[in-house]
Amino acid sequence: MDYYNDKTNQAGVKVFFMIVQILILSIVYIFVYTSFLAVGYAIDKYDVSPVRYFPVVLALIIFPILLYKYRQMFNAGKMLGAVTWMMGTASLTIVLLYAYIAQIAG
Repeated sequence: MDYYNDKTNQAGVKVFFMIVQILILSIVYIFVYTSFLAVGYAIDKYDVSPVRYFPVVLALIIFPILLYKYRQMFNAGKMLGAVTWMMGTASLTIVLLYAYIAQIAG
């Protein structure tokens, strides 16, 4: 007869959260890569400054740091908050990158 063991459930949820974080990171990085291509296209076509890469590079650097902080929050027991913040910042990053590219090309 198996007894309920909360530690194995918590370990499974942590692994699941890490898999979801990897998935979210790959989705955001797809948009970052697309933004790099769009900024390169804008530099070629509209003759804008290469400094326009800065917000995209900033998103490339800051997002994994935030994911690390959210993993710490998740491991501290604030699971719902960590998931909410992770999804919110991923959505915000994608929307801001789209708005930035629209502003450059428009």
